[in-house]
Amino acid sequence: MNQQHILIPFGTGSNDHTAETLVEHRKLYNLEYCEVNIFETNEQCGNLDLRYNGLVISSMLRGKKTVGMLNQSRFDFLPGETLILPEGMPINVDFPDVDKKHPVQCATLVIDWNKVTKTLEFLNNTYPGENGEERWNLNFTQYHFHNNRELTGLIHKLIAISMEDNVNKDVLADITLTELLIRTIQAQKSQLSNNVKVDTSRFAAVVNYIRTHLTEQININSLCNEACMSKTNFFRTFKEAFGLSPVEFIIRERIGLAKMLLKNPAINISEVCFQSGFNNLNYFIRLFKRSEGITPGLYLKRLSLVM
Repeated sequence: MNQQHILIPFGTGSNDHTAETLVEHRKLYNLEYCEVNIFETNEQCGNLDLRYNGLVISSMLRGKKTVGMLNQSRFDFLPGETLILPEGMPINVDFPDVDKKHPVQCATLVIDWNKVTKTLEFLNNTYPGENGEERWNLNFTQYHFHNNRELTGLIHKLIAISMEDNVNKDVLADITLTELLIRTIQAQKSQLSNNVKVDTSRFAAVVNYIRTHLTEQININSLCNEACMSKTNFFRTFKEAFGLSPVEFIIRERIGLAKMLLKNPAINISEVCFQSGFNNLNYFIRLFKRSEGITPGLYLKRLSLVM
């Protein structure tokens, strides 16, 4: 089956025929900081690469599609489930069980990334966590959510707002988008804690702290406080649980984030370095090669051959 590559940019308007090659029908509703897309597919197709400009929050309404991303196993995306993707993240989609009598319907919000950044800054400045350490950050190691009523309800609310003939609908949408981001962060933190293996459950708070502060300087004393352990005991028991030292674990997580960021064609290697939590480009390149066996530049070239 031939592979197709489709970039659906933010702000394309309702006359974007590129997306019409992907689906039988696309309804598009524009808000000031968000586009609401309702996609309906009624013909089998597959091996389709998609990428959006903007934060993507997608909810299945009807039917099923299979999704592959981040070099992970493919999974079924079903009604009631939600998918959260950063700007530019490519996903590969199949529609295996669809026909005109059984169409697939999906609601996809594409939120202006600048709006996302400003909202997170507002939340961190106005509603900081205890001691200012628990920050409002999206965590893209947690992207697939099952039956989260809050997320699904807010997506449907935004769909309804976008369809209103109301002069204040952008104000209503702005408030709802802020709530949606808050609920998304809460869902990610909750799912992260639930996904921690039993034998490493004592470090759930530590892993959560590392992943939510991954792009910042992480102090070992802060990790010891999260684990309620002395430094000596923390280093010993952490390595017993994970097979890695805390520093090695942080580096592994940052390399994983860097690999994800490299899939965005709009970002360069220096930006990837700093956005994934490293503060020295040469150090980043050396650690990336040690982990992956190739430099970030060569990794990027290989990605371009398959994307």
